[in-house]
Amino acid sequence: MSTIQANPNQYIYPPRSQDCIPRDQTDIFKSLNWIAQYKYNDSHCLVKYCPNGNIELWNRHAERFRSYNLPDHLQTQLANIGERLGHQPGHLTILDGGLLDQKHRAIKDTIVIWDMLVINGQHLIGTTYQNRYDRLAQISSLETWDYKHASHAPVSFGQLLTTDVFMPLNIAAADWETAWEVVYMVNQPFTTGKPNQPNYDCKPVLEGLVFKDPHGTLSMGFKEKNNDSWMIRSRVTTGRHQF
Repeated sequence: MSTIQANPNQYIYPPRSQDCIPRDQTDIFKSLNWIAQYKYNDSHCLVKYCPNGNIELWNRHAERFRSYNLPDHLQTQLANIGERLGHQPGHLTILDGGLLDQKHRAIKDTIVIWDMLVINGQHLIGTTYQNRYDRLAQISSLETWDYKHASHAPVSFGQLLTTDVFMPLNIAAADWETAWEVVYMVNQPFTTGKPNQPNYDCKPVLEGLVFKDPHGTLSMGFKEKNNDSWMIRSRVTTGRHQF
């Protein structure tokens, strides 16, 4: 494991897979011992604990969030998470996350934390995803963050960090089929028609699954496309996407 000093003036982009493959081509990742996570319909964001004490949300295009004002209760919860992760005032800490608020009416004012990129000025280059996930899981609750809808029983989306902030569940290969069934069940109330038909429309709560190599190591994130060697996604069919 190695880390390097992060430059507060250098924007660090979040890891992001540019590639997407159909569901029927994802079995290869079973033989590679990858894990899966739900792909939420979120706005990708970085949670930045700035040296001046501010907590800011930035998007994956290196822009500060302008259309969403972080409410006080989320500000307090993120501060609590930073403290439990060992963030020290006067230093830069960056978490990779997603805002569940603007993309779908089903979930508001909720944040998922996918990853940790910088802790107290140390860019976690060379660390494995499993290592960073485990470090985040150490501050998680035994409780789950459950998505609720009248059409089905509550569904566990992740592990609770605070009331409105959670981290994703790692789904083993043996449970991928069940996870896909959950994806389609959760999306059903927001789906009309059938795929490839003119009247088809799906506004997903869960966009599919993201597959990750738990032993994939973090590399530099100085351009928008980065770290895609250890993650790939597979989406449900929507009006915009075939997979």
